[in-house]
Amino acid sequence: MYKIFSLLMSLVCAVMLALPASAATRQPVSETYVDKYFTTVAAASCLGVYLPENSTEFNYLRSYGWHIEPKKMSDGKVETNFAIAYNYFPALEKKIFLVTFRGSAGKKDWAINLKTNRVNFGGSTLAQMQEIAAEPLHKDKPAVHAGFNTYVNTVLSTSVLDGQGRLQGVFKEVAENPNAVLLLSGHSLGGAAAALLGERLLCLGLPAERLCVVTFGAPAIGNEQFVQQYGERLKLLRITNTADPIPGSLQTFFGSYKQFGQHIKYSLSPKISSIQHAMAMYFDYSVSELYKEYDRQIALDRIYPVSDSKITEGVPVVALWIQESDKLSQVATITDLKRFVADEYKKMLPSYVVMHKALDKEAYTQENIMQQSRFSGADYILLCGIDGYRQKQGDDWYLTLEQALFDREGRMLNISSLGRKVAPAVGNIQAAGENLMAARKELQQHLPFVLTQFEPQLVQE
Repeated sequence: MYKIFSLLMSLVCAVMLALPASAATRQPVSETYVDKYFTTVAAASCLGVYLPENSTEFNYLRSYGWHIEPKKMSDGKVETNFAIAYNYFPALEKKIFLVTFRGSAGKKDWAINLKTNRVNFGGSTLAQMQEIAAEPLHKDKPAVHAGFNTYVNTVLSTSVLDGQGRLQGVFKEVAENPNAVLLLSGHSLGGAAAALLGERLLCLGLPAERLCVVTFGAPAIGNEQFVQQYGERLKLLRITNTADPIPGSLQTFFGSYKQFGQHIKYSLSPKISSIQHAMAMYFDYSVSELYKEYDRQIALDRIYPVSDSKITEGVPVVALWIQESDKLSQVATITDLKRFVADEYKKMLPSYVVMHKALDKEAYTQENIMQQSRFSGADYILLCGIDGYRQKQGDDWYLTLEQALFDREGRMLNISSLGRKVAPAVGNIQAAGENLMAARKELQQHLPFVLTQFEPQLVQE
């Protein structure tokens, strides 16, 4: 188990206390599940921060109660790009802050990456930190990447500290509120910034028990002496994969750098060996890992599986039929897309009956579908098909979602075809999420009871 988010286990205990009496005897979900839940949230945010103004990932998180504000701050020399988000879990009485740093996306970012010389690390105020870093490099003393240090100093001076050098904004709230937790995250350069900012915040007095960091494909930030003196105090979950060269690049080419933290390595399929560093790939794997742990918790009788039927009094029932093409095995080698799509439809429909298990695929005719749907008591019939096709030129695929809505008499009310481009086996959840958001918008025009906002929760019951 990672145990990196062990401070959040109080949330899980609160979830169990909030369950119905029949479930009160269940044991809390494991720390591993909590880790993977927040890792997936962080992965979604790391993907969304690349296009912060119109990203599907941010819109998706907002539908679960996350308030997200993109930030672009500069001290005149260095520009920083990140997003500050927060979510309050009412039943848990906990406020989670999520600060996500963007990875390299332009020449200015790469200029930061290429400042690979090291500077001294130390100090408990920004002035002291800058003064110590400006001194000649101390031999056999803690030192960090000069470019990352410059980037984090800009974050500190423009966003973290006020004119008197005191914590401000969300950082001040976390420092003063025992019911607040800060999660720092980032991909690549963003991950390095998150880890180094985490260390700086601890130096500034932020309580260690209220801070976690999760990074994806991030390079090392400091030397061995830095890791020995400061590494263990920071709760860092460092996620890489078996083919990503970036996490080991500084050690390989420049030496004197060392990684630290709890290390999780995704086993990357050789089919996507040319796309080892993409955040969309890390997102796919994170969702897949969450599904695996979710199923394990069900097997341990710690979580109820989401039902294939749900009736809300006064709300029309929708018969839900979902099928996926056999061709998807050539595109989606990581995550069960049919399951992901079905889960999202279940969340947005207050009353539903899952029907695609009622017939063999060979028996799918309009007559059979309508007959079975009416027999289930449905007021509407929703047919969804997931497919993928390769472009005539190139290796990219298009992931498609076909959606057709009928009334119980079989009259078609709406039909739509939605598609998003994905690289082979990379970006499937991102593409499926974009298709689903568009499909939900169309569905709302005909079914005004479709839900668009959901309670934040670790476990869906």
